[in-house]
Amino acid sequence: MQSDGSAPIPLVIYGVPFHNVTFEEAIDWIVERVRSGRPANIATANLDFVTRAWSDPELQRILIDADLVLADGFPIVKLAPFFGPALKDRVTGSDLTPMLAERAAREGMSIYGLGSAQGVAEKAMDILKKRHPDLKVAGTFSPPFAPLLEMDHRKILQKLERAGPDILFVALGAPKQDKFISMHVRGWNVPVAMGVGASLDFITGEQRRAPLWMRKHHLEWFWRICCNPRRLLVRYLENVRFLLSASRQMYLIHRMADKPRPFEALEERGFLELEDKGIAVERFQGFESESAARGLVEHIAHTAKGMNLLLDLHAVPWLDSLELGALLEINKLCRSWGKRLILYAPRPKVLRLLETCRLTDYFNTATRLDEVEAIARNLTEHLDGGTIYEEGSLKLELPMELTSATLPSYEKEAEFIRRELKEQGILKTVEVDAAQLDFIDSSGLGFLIALKKTTQDEGVSMSIANLPTKPRRTFEIARVDKVLLHA
Repeated sequence: MQSDGSAPIPLVIYGVPFHNVTFEEAIDWIVERVRSGRPANIATANLDFVTRAWSDPELQRILIDADLVLADGFPIVKLAPFFGPALKDRVTGSDLTPMLAERAAREGMSIYGLGSAQGVAEKAMDILKKRHPDLKVAGTFSPPFAPLLEMDHRKILQKLERAGPDILFVALGAPKQDKFISMHVRGWNVPVAMGVGASLDFITGEQRRAPLWMRKHHLEWFWRICCNPRRLLVRYLENVRFLLSASRQMYLIHRMADKPRPFEALEERGFLELEDKGIAVERFQGFESESAARGLVEHIAHTAKGMNLLLDLHAVPWLDSLELGALLEINKLCRSWGKRLILYAPRPKVLRLLETCRLTDYFNTATRLDEVEAIARNLTEHLDGGTIYEEGSLKLELPMELTSATLPSYEKEAEFIRRELKEQGILKTVEVDAAQLDFIDSSGLGFLIALKKTTQDEGVSMSIANLPTKPRRTFEIARVDKVLLHA
């Protein structure tokens, strides 16, 4: 872990980042994060997460943006050396949860159990309290089962606000729990939230973990299938099918000829000219250690802050898991500034790797400088969206991203719409133009659902037009496409 409390550069396996830590390092990081008071989102991801992330853009983005992603799966640990550095350990949520409770008791930190079946969270907290008498249990709550966007989020947030826990265990099942945390992590006063899946059920004995000898021999998956074949057999078969397909694709990429694509040499225009247009330039040459990767990220954070960044990849024949992780960290930096990372002249093998890992939508790529300038210009023009009012019709232009991170800055537009809707008889139609929408998460979907309900209550027609394929997929996964996209 870093001295500033940041997690190490992640290793990217099939498009999902995993932080290379041990149990002890993960717990130390969590304790320091609680002390800092900065909200953190922790995911314990296994092969099923990776499988889902390939078809669920929101889940992949959640894992990319998470503060700590732990390798909760033996296949992930075994696969890591084929992509780059080896992972130090398999850090399972089922083991980490009670270990973290023990450390919380020693540190005087409070925990809260959210989710599981009625009474399970309370029973789990009681058991942990008996094991560690000094443990502070801030509370528990098992909300009624409902789809994510139909849950009573306000009630849950009110309970958490009153309880004020230091560490929140969210046991709503994956990926629902991870999407729930992502929706609220920026707004609540909970320092650390972690999706724990069935961990509370294991503590109470509602579900039995595999015997220790099976876990040591990496046979826990077989135990779980035997315990719940109807639910898990299909899932594991899908995971195996994904693994075979993804591995085949990676093998074919490695066999590709390494022929650079034609591109405009950067020397043909001075770097100063690009910098005058708000575009910093760095050359990417790869590295062999995590400290070198961290050094590049810190260098860019210091020299390119507040600017779009062009990263020259023309001399890079391949990206291993650590180098991909560094690119993700750099991109997160740029996005935190409201800017973009542009990968310049990536070779065909690198581009194919990004496509296979479902990362081409996360990065911008270009081979000519006029393309670079167009990307920067397009970002400036379409980042925030807006509203246009004409004769009883209101057109709402969605921004490039409608997420829990961008909604606060979009609230001005939302308030304008609500005000117009209350003016009886003025508005007849609301058209939501999604042409520029590149990404939407569950918070964005919740915003649109609330807007739809408000328009219906006021007798105003609402439609969504020009929805691109990628965000449409998120509508379909959340099963709100029929509600929002059809009259």
